[in-house]
Order: sequence, then C-alpha cells, then structure tokens
Amino acid sequence: MALAACASSPNGRMQMAAPTSVSAVYSEMDMHLSLVTEANTGAPCAGAECELDRAFDQKILRLGTSLAQSAFATYPDLTRQFGKFEFIIAEKSNPGSVSSAAGTVVIFRGVQKLNLGDETLAFLIAREMGHVIGRHHEENSATSILFSVLASVLMPMSNLISGSSAAMAQTASTSSAASTAAASAASFIGSKITISSHKIEQLREADAIAMNLLERLGWNRNDIAGALVASTRIMGDDSWSKDLRASAEREMTLAQQMNTLKLAGVQNSITGLNVSNTGNGETVIKVGLAQPLANLPAGFTTDTPPRIVLDFPNTTNGLGKSVQDFPEENLHSTNIIQSAGRTRLAINLNRMLSYNTRIEGNSLLITLESKIADIAVIDDTPHFAETNPVVR
Repeated sequence: MALAACASSPNGRMQMAAPTSVSAVYSEMDMHLSLVTEANTGAPCAGAECELDRAFDQKILRLGTSLAQSAFATYPDLTRQFGKFEFIIAEKSNPGSVSSAAGTVVIFRGVQKLNLGDETLAFLIAREMGHVIGRHHEENSATSILFSVLASVLMPMSNLISGSSAAMAQTASTSSAASTAAASAASFIGSKITISSHKIEQLREADAIAMNLLERLGWNRNDIAGALVASTRIMGDDSWSKDLRASAEREMTLAQQMNTLKLAGVQNSITGLNVSNTGNGETVIKVGLAQPLANLPAGFTTDTPPRIVLDFPNTTNGLGKSVQDFPEENLHSTNIIQSAGRTRLAINLNRMLSYNTRIEGNSLLITLESKIADIAVIDDTPHFAETNPVVR
C-alpha cells in the first residue's frame, strides 16, 4: 500500500498510482514482454525498402519531437516524472504501439505498411504519450503490486487456517510450492481483470490528451477525426486496431458535436480538471481548456453550503462527466453543469476559503488558501463579479 499512492489524472479521475521509479520498471518489463510476443519483420530491408524505412523513422521522430515539446509546455509537471520522451521503431510485422512510464514510445514497423497520413500518425504517437501523461502505467503497476501483495498474504493465511500443524509440517515443501503457484496465478488473473476494467477510461483520457497536444500545435480536430475514420476502415480486427477504431469513432462524434456548438456560438471546452497542493497550505485547482480564456470567469460564493461557483461562457464540458470527488482536506468535490452554451463549475468545500484565479496558457488556476475567509456571503443569491473574485 505504501507503493500504491493516490493520485489524479490530468482529467481529474482519481487513480491509485505507483511511484514513477517503481512503475518504470514494471511498465518496461510489460512493454518488453509485449514486444517479445510479437512477430518480427523477418529479413533486414534492402535497397529502396531501406529508404522507405528511413523516411518513416524520420517522420515518427519529427512528429514525436514536436509533440514532446507540446507535452512539456502543456503539462509542466511531467519534468518530475522523467526528462524526455524517447521514440523507437520496433521491427515488428504487425501494426501496433506500446509505451512505458519512463516516456518511451514504441511504434511497430507494421504501422508503416498502413500508409497512414500525418494526422493519423501524429494522433497515434500522441495517444501513447497520453497514456504516459495520464499516469496509466503507474495505475496499472500499482494494481499489479497490490494484487501481488494481497495474494502473497492471503494464500498462506488460507493454508494456515485450513490445515493442522502436523499436516502442514509433513507437507511443508509441497504446500509451499502449491501456495506460491496459486498466489502467482491469483495475482496475475486479478490484476489483469482490474486493469481491463480501467482500459476504456484510460483510452478516453489518452485520446483527450492527444487531441489537446495536437490542437496546441495547430492541428485541426476535424481533419484528425476524418483521417482516423478513413484509416481505421482498412484495419484488421486485432485488439490494437479495434482500440484505434473506437478512438476514431469517439473523436468523430466529439468533432461533430463541437461543430454544432460552434454554430450556436460555443467556442471553448473544459478538457481537464486536476488538483494539487503547493506545500504552503494552498490547494490549486487546474482547469484545462481547449482554448485560452480571454477573461477571467465571473463567479460568486455561497456560505451554506460553502461553495465557489465560476461561469465559463461559450464553453462546453468536454470531460464526459459532471461530478468529480477529491479527497482533500478542504475540497470536497466539483460539479460541472452545462446549459445553454455556458458551463458552470461549482467547487464544493468543507469550509469557506479565500481564493483567487489566474490564467496560465490554456488553463485557469484556482488557488484555495487554507485560512477561513473573514467574511462569508450570507445568502445564496448569485452575485457575478466583473473582476478577479477574492473572498476576504
């Protein structure tokens, strides 16, 4: 449990995550296991084929380098996890991609055979980076660690309860081997089932992060979605292709929804919600947006219940959820309500706090101070502020 600490993804989903140093080892092992089980391309390239391989390698490196710059600019906390992204081409015949918690992104040579355009290739690379940024490898590693510990503890305890002292003494060697095998099997099966249950949510988060990175570089969401749909129509029925096809359908649906909203005057979207502590008694809520805010959102506070409410005009809720719980000392939860082209963010507190807001790139930072506000609002009537709201 000490290795499996609580964390939150860039989209605000609470997750159990192992430290990067631990998950880097686990995810590297898992990545290499995935590569070992994949068929190699066969004989080395020759002549014109090698030229095509080099051109593909250079394209992956070029796209990856641009996306890495976008990632560190968009998520500056990444520097605490690792120093850089590394992009590798694996000589595997089937299309696929894997990554690790240390920032390694591997694209299979089989992807080259699909003749994908830059939009699809960039999304594919960005989606693997999204798994890294979303700390999905840490989450999966923590799950494996937890099941390993539970299996190693519960299986021997079961033997102690079910067997007598004499019997256990006579069959110590056989029992130990059987217990170890059973514990390993239980740990593997249990962790795989739990990891699979997280897969859909992880893919959605990776897709959202990928689009965030690409849009920051000036890529058009409609072009990417269209290219994804067209590319995935010719792919097979393996799990990797099915996942990419699901991403294509999801991004096309979101692009169509955003086009409809733009026609109605809606131009922005909330794409992330994360909470962190500064260490000096302050809690910072980071609201990620598709586009930078032109002005600070208007807001108001209520005393019963203690709440801070901010309104984002011409903005949609792109998180796919309306409620997010946070196990913080002063912060209870957030509600995101979308109505008539406006999104309202309600920050539910355990006690009334002073706060301030500031715009930082594509994000709005809401800083909650640990001290109780000297003066609280005495009624629940909305009072919209024209400037940066601070409860004193």
